[in-house]
This record gives sequence, structure tokens and C-alpha cells, in this order.
Amino acid sequence: MRTLATQVKLRRLIRTSAQDWGRLASDPLERARAGSVADRLLELAAEVRGAWRRESQPGAGTLEGPLLMYVGESLRSIELAIAGLQQRGADLELLRGDFESAALPLEVFLRGLDAEPALQRSA
Repeated sequence: MRTLATQVKLRRLIRTSAQDWGRLASDPLERARAGSVADRLLELAAEVRGAWRRESQPGAGTLEGPLLMYVGESLRSIELAIAGLQQRGADLELLRGDFESAALPLEVFLRGLDAEPALQRSA
């Protein structure tokens, strides 16, 4: 299964979110912009979801139900962590941890899906 577009978009989201979370945490004046930061990150997350939807179409290499659920739940957790930025008094470190605990393993998982055909050839 090919997931290159999803991986590229996810890495962009991870990189952008790290920069944004860093700015929000270090500068109290930036905290007032949390809504616009969240909107931009949610747009990037929607791009990740769209790329995944295209790449996981039947015929592109099908995944078992639990693996599809894992990707869906990871994307949902990412979106919820980002949406939490908009809440007044939100704990930025907690949200950052929630985001990273969903996004980083997902990135590794997607890389593994691309490596799967090579693993099958060597077996």
C-alpha cells in the first residue's frame, strides 16, 4: 500500500504544529492567536485525512478493519488535540502530548505500510 502523500502531509502537520505550539507556549501575546493557529492546523489535518482517504481506496491495497480503525482514531485524536487549542485556559502541554502521542506513531505506521511490499518480497 502506498501512503506517500499522507506521510508528506502528516510530516508537514507535525512540523508546523511543533513550531506553533512552541510559539504559543513561549509568548503570552501569541496565546490570543490560538484560534487562528488551530484553524490553520485543522486545515492541515483535513489535508492529511483527504490524502489518506484517496490512498486507502479499494484496489490501492486494502487494510484489515482494525488497522483502518487505528488510522481513523489517530486522525480523530490529532484533530481533537488541535481543536482544544481554541478553548480558553487550555493546557498547551497536555494538548501537545495528546497530539504527539497520536501523530508520531501514525507516521511510523504509515512508513511501515509503504515498506510492506518489500518485506513480502524478502519473506
